Amino acid sequence: MLKKRMLAVAVASTLAAPFAMADVNIYGTINASVESVKATGATNPANDLKSTGRISSNVSRIGFKGSDDLGNGLKGLWQIEQEVSIDDGGTRKGSFATRNSFVGLEGGFGKVLLGHHDTVYKGLSSAGLVNPVPETIADIGGGANSVFGRGDARLPNSMLYLSQNYSGLQGGVSYSLDETRATLGTTRTNKGIWSLAANYNANGILAGMGYEVRKQANAVAGNTGLDQTFMKLTAAYKFDDTKLGVGYEQEKSERASGNTTQKAWTLGAQQRLGSVVLGVAYAKLGETKDGAKDGAKQWTLGAVYELSKRTQTYAFYTSLKNDANSARTFGSPSFIGVGAGSKPTGLGVGLKTVF
Repeated sequence: MLKKRMLAVAVASTLAAPFAMADVNIYGTINASVESVKATGATNPANDLKSTGRISSNVSRIGFKGSDDLGNGLKGLWQIEQEVSIDDGGTRKGSFATRNSFVGLEGGFGKVLLGHHDTVYKGLSSAGLVNPVPETIADIGGGANSVFGRGDARLPNSMLYLSQNYSGLQGGVSYSLDETRATLGTTRTNKGIWSLAANYNANGILAGMGYEVRKQANAVAGNTGLDQTFMKLTAAYKFDDTKLGVGYEQEKSERASGNTTQKAWTLGAQQRLGSVVLGVAYAKLGETKDGAKDGAKQWTLGAVYELSKRTQTYAFYTSLKNDANSARTFGSPSFIGVGAGSKPTGLGVGLKTVF
């Protein structure tokens, strides 16, 4: 009996040793809101989405990260992060490590990361963006279908370099390899994506800039050299309890039918009143050319009440108006299948906690 107990203790100690020695942090965000949403006024009334009540999990997530001291000022880094959907039991999130997940090195040179990660265009260039209620449908920006931040993306097969922070200034470069290399006609494509970006945060000034090249993004058989580029500038100034910001973004697309350019801009303001932060933001997406009617506008009003350093409650109203040939929608969680010309609106209250 004694031998069996000693064997059990030895096995348990062996299994526990790696965990006791590892530097692992568990972190996350739980963010849920009760919402009333609709998207009516579509050019084709059959595409209207009637008023719907729902609970949204927003960008709730859990992550695991750690580091390993390699000596001489060098560290090994790793992170695994996954979005979770607390509103539906996880049925919409069927895979793992869908958010920023990587392995890398950090030293006097900065950081080098390999994995599935936000481009530096997304991660650095939005420093000056005023966003009253981020990571909800009231978010100003959030990807290809939004009004602003349409170049923001998280990409697989990514390599990133991030510099150290020099008196508030940081820069970076990222590249996403095209693992598929599909063939169009007789030509094998290579749709790699390059991003360059930098931001500054000091003395009440927040600013960001980014440039991204999506090689052969609009490739077609017989003409694979059709790229897409994005450029973004943001700037904000914070004084006392007030923050004012502005942003500009430009997309250029080379197409077989003719090149197009589409510009967007945003203005925002936030005011802190003790534990309450009030915010307003406006974003406008222009037409690709006169008469195209493919622009959109979005207004967001938000109020955040900080219950503690980790927990806050909030309320918001957001309204998006599409031109006749535009079908832009909210950032996250979005409507699926918004009709061209529709006017999505959303009203909600929520609770968010971080750990």
